[in-house]
Amino acid sequence: MKKLLALVMVLCLALSMLSLTAGAETAEVFRFDQPLTLKVSVFDRGTPGNSPADNNYYTRWIQENFGDPRNIKIEWVVIPRSDEESKLATLITSADSAPDVCFTYNGSIVSNYVSQGGVREISDLVEQYGPTLKAFLGQEVLDAGVFEGGLYALPARRVVVATQGMFIREDWIEKLGMKMPTTKEEFLEVLRAFRDKNPGEVPGGCIPFAMSSNLTSETNGPLMLSFIKDVNDYRTLATKPQELWEGYEDFVVFLNTMYNEGLISPDFATDTISGEAVNQAITSGMAGGYGANYDHPIRVTPGLLAGLQAQVPDAKLSVLNCFESVTDPTKYYHLAYNRDGLLNFIPTWSDDDHAKAAIMYLDWLCEYNTIFTLQNGVEGVTYNLNEDGIPVLIPGVEGDMKFNSMQNLDYTLLVNGQWLDTDEKTMKAQALSYQGYADEYAAMYEVGNQDLVPQSFTLRTSLPAEAQYNTTLKDFHREILVRCAMCKPEEVHDLFQQLKQEYLNRGGPAVMDERTAAWDLEHPAQ
Repeated sequence: MKKLLALVMVLCLALSMLSLTAGAETAEVFRFDQPLTLKVSVFDRGTPGNSPADNNYYTRWIQENFGDPRNIKIEWVVIPRSDEESKLATLITSADSAPDVCFTYNGSIVSNYVSQGGVREISDLVEQYGPTLKAFLGQEVLDAGVFEGGLYALPARRVVVATQGMFIREDWIEKLGMKMPTTKEEFLEVLRAFRDKNPGEVPGGCIPFAMSSNLTSETNGPLMLSFIKDVNDYRTLATKPQELWEGYEDFVVFLNTMYNEGLISPDFATDTISGEAVNQAITSGMAGGYGANYDHPIRVTPGLLAGLQAQVPDAKLSVLNCFESVTDPTKYYHLAYNRDGLLNFIPTWSDDDHAKAAIMYLDWLCEYNTIFTLQNGVEGVTYNLNEDGIPVLIPGVEGDMKFNSMQNLDYTLLVNGQWLDTDEKTMKAQALSYQGYADEYAAMYEVGNQDLVPQSFTLRTSLPAEAQYNTTLKDFHREILVRCAMCKPEEVHDLFQQLKQEYLNRGGPAVMDERTAAWDLEHPAQ
């Protein structure tokens, strides 16, 4: 608990600029004269056992408490989380399919839609119908929704900015009489010991470190950053593809070493980007570690550590902090989200009444009671209040009231992370929401927030080349890593150079030149 108390103190300071008095609920409810159908996006994360994303207790609660009093019927538009960008690109092409409330984590996509005239400018609507969301988000977060001089998006407010982490079976390490690794070389030594000595006594041998076909920084961020020599040059990070970052090839070679030494999943290339086989390898006790979100092992969904401990009660899946920077061995860089998160926007297909209803809905999502209920559910059923007045989730809730995502973030579109009426309660709840893993969360949070580097750089200038080539280049980026990881060690350099050139031939320079011009325009002194 000492770690938890220290964490609370740090996080309270971090959130001091984001405090907001709770209970700023709308005094009057506007009701449309005629029934109106509001189409709202929602992620389907494809987690086995979850209730349908468009039909569960929480969607019905939203309908009853927001929709019915306003004569609005909520129609949920389900978007697979693993296929967010391409699905959105398809939906937004016509008035028949486009949701009235769209969202994406990719600011470049919003910028492109804005430049094409596909997004409504909403400053007047927010001024008239969004007093609660304005107070809740604050000017800093609202400013992140400004594109080409207008307010085109409403960003979610992030409570925590940590992104990725990498994890290892510490109980296996202890069984072998070894210590947690503190360097990349020690990390390899531990994985080799897992491979050779099979401390988990896995039939047929263990998987030292489970990986999927997504080898990018989305799952291996701390490892990747440890090789980058220009990690503090934000202009380079914002404008050049990772293939051109100095040191990136060394990261590729490291992945190749891991594969050729039998240290990662032998059939990783056939696993989906969402990493379902990785999750199975962890919960079944086959794997010695993996990489994902900074808190992924202890999330209620998919519940990997809980699932593993159901098989192996003494299992420890601990966060790694051993990827020292090639330029400064005292640094262990980690990627960070911006303070603003998910970007919510309204397409121009939505007429005035639907746009008005969309802002009303987003404003209602910022009311304290709305956030509290969606993030916690029903007292005595999904949570109980502890002695500090903090909602503590009840383990094992299944069926209609089971959250489809951590803290139901797919419904609370304007806040990422547990939020209560004071900073201290917010941070205590953030840790306690992991249902028995508060101390593990403290360790994961501490490591995940060490030596932060921005994960992405949103540019407010139109980026047509990026919009044209983004999907192709993103897919090919993953392909480069898979192919280079699987080739023979003596071939990796030449293959990487060949594929890097092919990446550039597919539109890389156009995107790079465009982003460089935009960066220099928006950061004239840098």
